[in-house]
Amino acid sequence: MTALPPEPRKLNRRERVQSMIFSEYLPVRPYPMDVTTWLGRGPADMMRQITVYYGIRGAFTDFLVEEAGVVTGFVPPHMRPGPGVLLTPFKVIRKALHFHPEDATHDPRLAQLLSEADELDALPLADLRWRDLLQVPDRAISLMELSRDMRIDYLPGTAIAVIRLGIVTALLGRRELLAELTGGAPTRTAASERALAEMAGMVRADAALRELFAAKTPDEVVAELDRFPGFAAALGAFRHDFGRKETASPLLVSPPTLAESPEVIVGMVAGLVDSPPQDDRRSRSEIALRQLLRHPLLRPKVLQAAARHWVRAAQAGVAYREDSHFFFTASLPALRRALLEIGRRMQDAGALDEQFDVFHLRWDEVAGIPDVATMSEESVERLRGLVVARAARRAELAGIPVVDVRDVFRRDDDEDALVTGAPAGGGSATGPVRVIRDVADFPRLQQGDVLVCPYTNPAWTPLFLRASAVVVDTGSIASHAAIVAREYGLPAVMGTGDGTSVLADGERVTVDGGTGRVTRG
Repeated sequence: MTALPPEPRKLNRRERVQSMIFSEYLPVRPYPMDVTTWLGRGPADMMRQITVYYGIRGAFTDFLVEEAGVVTGFVPPHMRPGPGVLLTPFKVIRKALHFHPEDATHDPRLAQLLSEADELDALPLADLRWRDLLQVPDRAISLMELSRDMRIDYLPGTAIAVIRLGIVTALLGRRELLAELTGGAPTRTAASERALAEMAGMVRADAALRELFAAKTPDEVVAELDRFPGFAAALGAFRHDFGRKETASPLLVSPPTLAESPEVIVGMVAGLVDSPPQDDRRSRSEIALRQLLRHPLLRPKVLQAAARHWVRAAQAGVAYREDSHFFFTASLPALRRALLEIGRRMQDAGALDEQFDVFHLRWDEVAGIPDVATMSEESVERLRGLVVARAARRAELAGIPVVDVRDVFRRDDDEDALVTGAPAGGGSATGPVRVIRDVADFPRLQQGDVLVCPYTNPAWTPLFLRASAVVVDTGSIASHAAIVAREYGLPAVMGTGDGTSVLADGERVTVDGGTGRVTRG
């Protein structure tokens, strides 16, 4: 029986803001293995260390409630100034002067990160001895230190560049140009979108391949790609170059990565076959720059040059923020493959029914096994008991979100609006609703649909090429979906809380990104 969620306690403003942020990153319930590997020692720990470096204590710590090893809820972390907070302005200025976001792609630490991630991917996990296999997760997680150090160095310059451009546009009365000005910079995400568009072009150019895409589901297409070696090679290259992204949350290792989900990639390609994407972000950014430079106060050549520099710096900053997310998951596939191989061996030893059941265990419970092949019957039964008990508790919590959004996203008293939320810009647009709950639904989104979803992450970005507007249950105006929507010029409403349950597929609605209202179209 599914448990009913208790009434949420009232949150203060600080807690509501933090819950808005975490609601996007915890769209599904973490497993014990998530908590004790990638979530606890990876991205969350990286962000905790970054905030500590800049004088903030308590961020990304003790924010999950656990009962008998199962995550049952979320508590907004209590962030507070640390003893070194007075030095923060000097640290920020020093970093911004020495580390420019446009130089990040040439930083030798990035090359080291990708090289070591490639080495981990190439490991013959099935041939490793048990103790050597147990070292792979620690090696994968340790690569996060390189991402942490680079973020500490480059994020100050990113923030200063964007804030500076925001101040300049505000002072000139051109604030409406800010979103367009900061878009259009080359990113890994944009490169992945171009690769998807190229694969869609391959489908359009091959009558037999196009017929296969039209008649079969993405899973069935993948099963028949041996007949189309050119497209199969392009799909393999995409999985290698862009497949290290998460499909659910950057904090979790339990969901499959994009590289493990060729049917998802094929589904994204299928959506572009009949409706080739029109990516005009770069041209819109150049138009916005010309509009800015026409301001009377920027007529002197020296100020024109300064304005161009400020815009390029802000674009580089936004691009670094996007790419740093892309790169810090570089070792995620290796970590997940190692954990599944550990699970397979534990299944062979009788400790698990399925290899995925390893995610019901904590890392210390697995790492403490001297040799999986010689486990005692007592150890096997103890581990099986933990898995059964935790799986049963998760089943009881099915349908209850980790972050209770009922008090976070308060519905405005608006009788005319079907849904309300935070206005994330982009004007307004009208179209049919398409509720996309996870990556399996990606092929359902058609050109011109209003994308309605519980959350997004970089793996969802290609959907924005087809959507006419975006409505998201979670997140804030600074979340991934809001940033990408502004870059694409799409109306977006964030933090509706209940958009996916209130809005129905095919329902025609108008999304107003300026007021945060969704009304009948």
